[in-house]
Amino acid sequence: MRGALSIAFKGLAGFITTKTSTIRPADGIIRRFSTGQIWMSSAGLPESFDPTVAAREAFAWSGDVPVSDFTRLADLLVSQSGMVRVSLHAGFGAERQPTMTITLAAQLEQSCQRCLQPVTVVIHHEHTVAWVADAAALERFDALEDDLDADAVEYLPMPDSSRVMTLVLVEDELMLSLPIVPMHDECALPVTVADSGDEHPFAALAQLKTLKH
Repeated sequence: MRGALSIAFKGLAGFITTKTSTIRPADGIIRRFSTGQIWMSSAGLPESFDPTVAAREAFAWSGDVPVSDFTRLADLLVSQSGMVRVSLHAGFGAERQPTMTITLAAQLEQSCQRCLQPVTVVIHHEHTVAWVADAAALERFDALEDDLDADAVEYLPMPDSSRVMTLVLVEDELMLSLPIVPMHDECALPVTVADSGDEHPFAALAQLKTLKH
């Protein structure tokens, strides 16, 4: 009996999509869905997901992710401190495409393009991504682009592996939510350079004129 359980557990391990190094028995939850797929969730962002399975099971996740986890975003920031509040909600679109709605909230530090000093950029971003089966479906939605709210849903081809890397998806949305030209509403006045004590080049001339009078 124990041998059979061991074999069964090894079979299940192949379906787990979250890094096992981040999972501990105290904070990890293993859940079997009706499809038989195994999901493992913890305090951390799920590593990956299958859009169709996630939509079928109405998958949802919410939590804080360190800014420092987003390596591509780092080049656009002056500080990697702080957290990003991330919420994910899976479902189906009007034509039964699997969707994921990504909601983000954060305060990020960028460089003001006017004064070059740090400026706090407040992020409140919500966007829905839908995956379609093939290029033909993408072309069909492109043809209907004028009739669709482009800001509401973005259509993407389904990955060959049917597996989407969650951190990459969230980081893409974060980068798209940043302003093209970050600037303060009003930049601070430049700091006046203190007198270095060096003699002004015309000071000697002024003193000479005084002596002559």
